Amino acid sequence: MSRLTRSILYVARFVLEARTALSIGSGGADGVYDHPIVRDANGLPYIPGTSLAGVLRHLWTGPCSTDRLFGYQKRDRGEASRLEVAACALHDSQGQPVEGLLLDAQEQRRLQTDWLLFAAVKTREDPLFRDRVRLNHRGVAVKTGKFDRGLLAAGHRFSGELRLWSETPDDPDWLKLLGLLADPRLRLGGATRAGMGAMTLVTLHTGSFCLRNSENIAAFQQQLKPGLGDIAGLTALDPAKLQPSRVAARTLTIQLTPRDFWRIGQGNEPLTRSGKTPDLLPKLEPFVTWSQGRAVPSIRFALVPGSSVKGALAHRTAFHWNAMSGRFVDDPAVDIATWDKSEHCPGVREIFGYAKDRDTASGPKTTASGQAGHLLIDDAHIEITEQDRCQRVQAMIHNSIDRFTGGVRNRMLFTEELLYKCPIPLRITLLSGIDKAEATARRALARAIRDLCEGRLALGAGVTKGHGSFTGTPDESTRDWLKAQEEN
Repeated sequence: MSRLTRSILYVARFVLEARTALSIGSGGADGVYDHPIVRDANGLPYIPGTSLAGVLRHLWTGPCSTDRLFGYQKRDRGEASRLEVAACALHDSQGQPVEGLLLDAQEQRRLQTDWLLFAAVKTREDPLFRDRVRLNHRGVAVKTGKFDRGLLAAGHRFSGELRLWSETPDDPDWLKLLGLLADPRLRLGGATRAGMGAMTLVTLHTGSFCLRNSENIAAFQQQLKPGLGDIAGLTALDPAKLQPSRVAARTLTIQLTPRDFWRIGQGNEPLTRSGKTPDLLPKLEPFVTWSQGRAVPSIRFALVPGSSVKGALAHRTAFHWNAMSGRFVDDPAVDIATWDKSEHCPGVREIFGYAKDRDTASGPKTTASGQAGHLLIDDAHIEITEQDRCQRVQAMIHNSIDRFTGGVRNRMLFTEELLYKCPIPLRITLLSGIDKAEATARRALARAIRDLCEGRLALGAGVTKGHGSFTGTPDESTRDWLKAQEEN
C-alpha cells in the first residue's frame, strides 16, 4: 500500500527513565576507553532513534508483519517504515528535555548552571565507566579479557516521540507498539545481559489526527508543538494500563540479606571520611533520583553489578547441571582435555548464552554462531545514608600472607572497607525462551538461585574469609517458579 494513502497519524510523546546505567556506544574507541557513550552536538548523552527502533523491531510480535510495520529492503524490493522514531533527548534537573543546538550565551550558561547537565557534560572528559573482564568456564578471568564500557548513571530521563502512519482510525498495532515501551524486556545499549540498559516508562501522552479532516489538520498545526516536552493536544495514558505483550517475561524478585560483611567490585571513593583511605573499597556510582518532576542531588550509591551476580549464578548452575547429568571429572568417559577447552557446559550455554570466540569466528561461516541468554539481571543500587556510614560501614585491617611460607609478609598491612548487613534487592527477568530450554538446565538454575538464598553461594570479594554470604527472601511469584522447576 502506498504511503500516500495512510492519512491517519498517531503520535506518542513519552518519558523513559534509565532504571540501571545506560551504555549506548558511539561505535568506536576514543584512544583511552574501549566503549565511550554516544553524545549529541552539545556533548550530552542521548538515545539515537535507530537504537530505540531496533529494539522495538526485535520485540515486535503484533498482527502486522515486522517488515510491513518497520519497513524493509530486499534487493530491488522494499517498503518504507510506517513508524517514525525520534532521537530521545536528555532531561535537565527541572525535567525539561534539551533539544537543538545550544549556541547563544544564555543556552550555553544552561549547560553550566544546571547541575545535572553540567555533570553529564563533565563525563565527556572524566567519564563514568565499568571495568569488565571475560570469565572462562572455571569462573576465572581470561587472559587479555579485560575491557571497559562508558556509561550514563542510572536515573537519567529522556523524552522521545513515536509516529505511526495508518489507514484505519483504530489501528490495533498502535496500542501493541506502545505496550513495548513498558515491556520488561525493553533494554537499550550494550551489556544488557550484564545489568545495564533497563528502562522504565514514566509518562505517556498520545493522540491521533486524520489529515484528511480540516479540523484535525488545524489541531495538528496549532495545538501540537514540535518540542518533545510539549504535550498540548495529546491525552495522558497510564503506562500501567498498556496491553501486555503476548510474549510474557517473568520477573524474579529476591531480597538478599547479608549475614555480615560484603564488598563487590573495586571503587576509588571511600564511604568513611576519617583517617587513611582504605586500600580496598566498594564500588560506588551516582544515581539520579526525582521528586515532583525535579532531579534531586544525591550521594553516590553502592553498586552491585548484574554481571557479578550473573557470573556466580552461571558457575553454580554449571555445577548442578554437571552433577545432574552425571558429568564428573573422575568418569573415564569424560574427555577432560576437550572439556577444558569449552567455555561452559551445554546447560549454562543454553540459559546464559555465549559469544562467538576467535577460533569459531575464524572458521567457516556456518560454524560461527552465538546465542543471547534467556535471563536479564539488573544492577542493584544501595543508598548509603549518613547513619549507615556510621553503623554499616566498617574498615578492616588485614595482613598479607606469604603463599609459600604461610607467614606474614613484612610491611604489607592493608585495609578494606566493607558494608555490614546492607540488603540487596535482586531483580532477575526470565525471557520466554527459557521455557523452551532443557529441563535439566532450568532445574540447575533454580538450584543455583536456592543456593544463593540459603547462604551456600557467596558474592563479591573475601568469600574465603566468610564475607558475601546472604539469605534471600523471594516473593511469591519467585517461590512458585522455583518450586515448579523442581517438580518438572
